[in-house]
Amino acid sequence: MTAFFNISVWITLAMVIPGLVSMATLFGAMVVGDTCSLLPAASAVKEFSDWAVAGVAVTIMIMTQAVGILLESFLVDHKWLGPEKIAIDIPKGVDPLGQRAITLEPYAEYQGLYLLLAELRNDEDSHGHLQRALAQFFLSNNTMVSFAVGIVGTLWHVVIASAQVLGAQFAYLFLLTACLVVTVKVVRVRFVVMTKALWAARRRRLVEAKKKAESAGQG
Repeated sequence: MTAFFNISVWITLAMVIPGLVSMATLFGAMVVGDTCSLLPAASAVKEFSDWAVAGVAVTIMIMTQAVGILLESFLVDHKWLGPEKIAIDIPKGVDPLGQRAITLEPYAEYQGLYLLLAELRNDEDSHGHLQRALAQFFLSNNTMVSFAVGIVGTLWHVVIASAQVLGAQFAYLFLLTACLVVTVKVVRVRFVVMTKALWAARRRRLVEAKKKAESAGQG
């Protein structure tokens, strides 16, 4: 039951919420462009069955996540989420091995993400810090796609809309662009936080493994 709940949470954070944001941004583009009643597709929605509307919604959610996966891979491969190395000072008494400074390699830590997740036991992330850091990163990454979709939709409506609504269109375009810029910065921040959590989780496993080895040697 716990595993099923975790899967549901991931689907909600990585697919449903960004997908809803995509639909909201596209709908906003039509509203400010005053094209809802002019677009055949928008008018035809009224004739759709509930299943058809749900199908369109799920399709938008899945495609938002799919583009988000490609975006994540692109940003990581090109190392556009921050520096390759980060110097971090650790307050005294925090690290179990007494280390006071580390040089974190975020992209190297990220490469071991799924291997570490597969090996983690429930008690190794009992407070869910690592899970929250991962969820926030992927949620922010996929939401970037949502705002980009809204910007593209708004630009298209700028082309077809009348001059009377151009002011509203450009204001909405500015709002979406500002949201995208903020989200990009959040993604970069969350990537660093996530890699710190990955390092800490891996570090904890090393400490526990060392203690077990020492206990076995004494026995």
